[in-house]
Amino acid sequence: MRVKLPHSAKQLLKHANQFQARLVAAKSTPPGEFSWYPYNTISSIALLAPILEDHFADFLTGLEGRMLDIGCADGDLSFLFASLGCQITAIDMPSTNFNWMTGVRALRERLDLPVEIREMDVDSRLELDRGPYGLALLLGILYHLKNPFHVLETLAKNARYCVLSTRVSARSMAGTLMRDEPLAYLLDHGEANDDPTNYWVFSHAGLMRLAKRAGWRIFNSRTAGCEQDSNPASPDKDERIFVFLRSQLCSAPARITLLSGWTETNAQKWAWTEKKFSLEIVIEEDRRPPSFLLRFVVPEPVAQASPVKVHCSVNGQPAGTEMYQGPGDKLFEKPLPQRINHRQPMTFEFSVEHTFDPRPDSRDLGIVVPFTGAIHGTNSPILFWLN
Repeated sequence: MRVKLPHSAKQLLKHANQFQARLVAAKSTPPGEFSWYPYNTISSIALLAPILEDHFADFLTGLEGRMLDIGCADGDLSFLFASLGCQITAIDMPSTNFNWMTGVRALRERLDLPVEIREMDVDSRLELDRGPYGLALLLGILYHLKNPFHVLETLAKNARYCVLSTRVSARSMAGTLMRDEPLAYLLDHGEANDDPTNYWVFSHAGLMRLAKRAGWRIFNSRTAGCEQDSNPASPDKDERIFVFLRSQLCSAPARITLLSGWTETNAQKWAWTEKKFSLEIVIEEDRRPPSFLLRFVVPEPVAQASPVKVHCSVNGQPAGTEMYQGPGDKLFEKPLPQRINHRQPMTFEFSVEHTFDPRPDSRDLGIVVPFTGAIHGTNSPILFWLN
C-alpha cells in the first residue's frame, strides 16, 4: 500500500532524516564479505530540497510514475522512495559498484522493500524497455560515464523528470577559466580521486548546454562544495551541482493525431505548418495535465519579415497567445484551460500571424515543427508534450 507522498520538500527531507535511522540499523553488519558504500547518499536530499521546493508539484508527478535510480551504489535512495510506496528500479554495474552490488541486494532483504534491481552497463546499453518513467535519479554518476550525452538523451526520451548531480569545474587544472564556457575536461587515468572510472568534468555552462542539447529543460539548480576556483581533480577544489530537469522529449502518455494544416515531413524530420493547424490529443492516464507545450522553429526569413504571433485554443476555449521575436527554437507553453474535460479527446487549434511571403510556394505557411519525438508511442512524434 502506498504511503502518503510528501507534499513539500520539507516533508521529503523530514522523511529522509527519519529513514536514515532505519538504514543505519539495516547496515549494522556488513553485506557478506564486502563493505558498505562509504558515502551517505541520503544526505543529497538536503542539498536537493531547495531546488525542488518551487517545483514540487512537478517532482511529485515524477514520484507518481515508475522511478529509476541509475548508479544506485547500495540503493539508499531507492529504498527511501520505496518506503514512500514508489515503484523504483535500482540500476548499477557489479564491476564498477563499490561492493559488486552485494550491498543493494542485502538491503532489499533486510529492509523488505520492493525495489527492482537490474545489472546494466548504462554507457553501452541503457535499456529502458519498461517506460515511460516518471523520475530518474542520476546522482554522482555523470562523471563516471564515457558517453554522458547518450545517457542523458536516452533518459530524456524515456523519463519525464530527472534529478542530476555531478562535479563541475570553474577552472582547468592549468588554471584556465572554464565556468562560463560550454566546456568539459577529460580526466586522465586516475587523475581525480585515484579513480580510473572518472572521465568528464563539465564547466557550469557546459553541463547546462549538455542538458539542453540532450532534450532537457532546466527547472532549477544549485551548487555545493568549493565556492571559488573549483577544478576537475583536486580534493579541496571539488564543486558539485544539483539540477532538476524536465524532459522535452517525453510527455504524459497520450495518443496524438495530426488534423489539418500540416505539410509533409521532409527527410530531416521537420515540416512547415500552415497558418492554421490543429491536432487531437487523447490522454492515457487519469491525472489531469496542468499544462502543455509545443516546440517549434521560426525560420530566418520569417523572423526578418515580422514578429510571429501564435494563438491557441483547446476544444474552442482560448488557451493563450504569445509573440516571438527573432529566428530559432521557440516554446509555446500554456496552462490547460480549466473547463476542458481531459478525459475526452482534446482538439488543439493553433493560428499563426506574420507577414512572410512564401511565394512561389502557394501555401499559407506558418511555422516549422520538428518531428523528433515527444508523446510515448505516437506515430506522428512532433515535439508536443503534456506536463
